[in-house]
Amino acid sequence: MAMIPAAYIPPLRFNLVQPNLYRGAYPRQPNFKFLETLKLKTIISLTPEPITSETDPVFYQWAQEQSICLIHLECASGGKGKKRSVPLDYDLALTALNLMIHNKNQPIFIHCLNGGQITSLLVACLRKLQFWSAISIFSEFINFTTNITVNDRLFVTNFHGTVKISSKNKVPWLWVGVSKHLVMNHPKLKVIEIDDAQDGNINAEFVN
Repeated sequence: MAMIPAAYIPPLRFNLVQPNLYRGAYPRQPNFKFLETLKLKTIISLTPEPITSETDPVFYQWAQEQSICLIHLECASGGKGKKRSVPLDYDLALTALNLMIHNKNQPIFIHCLNGGQITSLLVACLRKLQFWSAISIFSEFINFTTNITVNDRLFVTNFHGTVKISSKNKVPWLWVGVSKHLVMNHPKLKVIEIDDAQDGNINAEFVN
């Protein structure tokens, strides 16, 4: 009898954000074979608990075998309904963006528990950095969540902070067609260039 090939099953709400940048829900064992095709270098987990040999030994062992760096940015569940909270803060979003926009960490898969609100908030922050309009940002957001709350909108609208970037090692898709003058004068974010040796470095406290 012929062997039935293993199925390639992506995580729930899986999608391509940009080349070599992917999003979705918490990966389960049936998703591993599919994720292996992406040749991931980094997984960013926006979850309450880190992925360790104690919390999820199967996931952790698989990541070790694939030489994937596991990054944990602690985010509690935001709850449900129109009054849900925003479990992501700006400092964590900026930390994640610093990893996402530099080539040395790619390919990257970012996820929360269900691939919905928290991951969508982080992607929305990326889009803000990319000069997307509010309409475009929230149109993408609603594709992965049941609704957008007032708190979600305020979080994205007011997103601010400092983004450190190396022009030599940034991902090529970040600011296509946007002048350097406009980038350096971003209306909400302070963009500063850093030494190539520091670009996209992973803080040891976030590594599982």
